[in-house]
Amino acid sequence: MKQKFNKGYVECIAPSNIALVKYWGKKQTQIPLNASISFSLSACQTKTKAEFSFGQGERNINFFFHGEKTPSFIPKIETFITRVEKLYPWLSEVEELTLKSENSFPHSSGIASSASAFAALAYCFEVTSCKLEGHEFNHSRASEAARLGSGSACRSVFGNYNLWGELSTTNGNNSCSQELNNIHKNFRNVRDAICIASSGEKSVGSTAGHALMNGHVYGEQRIEQAQQNCTSLLNYLEKGDLWKAGEIIEEEALSLHALMMSSRPSFILMKPNTLKMIEIVRNFRQTQNIPVFFTLDAGPNPHIIYFEEGASLVESKLLEELRPHCEQGRIIMDSVGAGPKVLESFFE
Repeated sequence: MKQKFNKGYVECIAPSNIALVKYWGKKQTQIPLNASISFSLSACQTKTKAEFSFGQGERNINFFFHGEKTPSFIPKIETFITRVEKLYPWLSEVEELTLKSENSFPHSSGIASSASAFAALAYCFEVTSCKLEGHEFNHSRASEAARLGSGSACRSVFGNYNLWGELSTTNGNNSCSQELNNIHKNFRNVRDAICIASSGEKSVGSTAGHALMNGHVYGEQRIEQAQQNCTSLLNYLEKGDLWKAGEIIEEEALSLHALMMSSRPSFILMKPNTLKMIEIVRNFRQTQNIPVFFTLDAGPNPHIIYFEEGASLVESKLLEELRPHCEQGRIIMDSVGAGPKVLESFFE
């Protein structure tokens, strides 16, 4: 370390994100089988405070979630630190690490909490590295570190729209995400209303789901489909074509769940009210001629994607029509966000 400190802390906040072209299937350490495109959210975030004590003793880790000591998460943190020590060698000199984390959104709400959690932690590590090593903040390194915790977390280190993964038509990268800059004004204020069909635990977690892509009967076709959809969606995002983009967004959501339903063993994460809400969205779009679309992550809760055009009608009519089909009427209102930020840091 260039700077010697006894202790310090960094507090950062990072968003979750929603993929428009889905990441499903991976190689070792979250290297994706296909490229993906997402946007970072603004309201659904994780705040993490990392407190460090430096020394030569054996490292001790404490983890608190919403103020409660949560030792069950510590093995994941230990694995994460082992992976990112090549990026942040100073971690070997951390004797005591205490992490205090909380989400702005309900647990099990179908929002990617691992993405925001590991993005926030990676951001804390990058800020600390800047302080200790005297270099400038490197978003690509922070994104790579986040990926080593959870693949989709690499897309939460940047704000706005992101591309993650190699793509023949552009300079994509499997190791880290990159922010997309040539986005048409039509897409800049995109909204996301997250309809909670079910907040229960999923029958199959994402890690197991990714593994089932190995040898999947439609695996090769899926990679080809995703790469083509990324190329097409990049074009529509630049040109401002909401309707063409919407076709891809919905195709990707349904393809993701089709892959789950056709894997061995197969599994179904959608619920009956998920399908009902999809039907309502499609009927509303057809009758009102408003560009509003749905997507799904690896869970049952539809994300309603809509834009400035028709926003008031979507919020006053469509969302109220969807609400009775949501668990306890819960809809989480969100929109595209600017990405992580540092709240506070101190070293001595």
